[in-house]
Amino acid sequence: MKIMKVLDKKVGETTYCKYRINLPKEVAEKSEFLDKEIKAVLKNGIIIIEEK
Repeated sequence: MKIMKVLDKKVGETTYCKYRINLPKEVAEKSEFLDKEIKAVLKNGIIIIEEK
């Protein structure tokens, strides 16, 4: 897996980007986060996804 930087839009000289990651289907379904608000936190260099 990789984190991908994707161009979202460009307004004048300002460029806005989004970051995307593809999760394996099994991980996404077993996480019980589908259709819920989540947040990402960085702790000790590790990205942690939690429910809001």
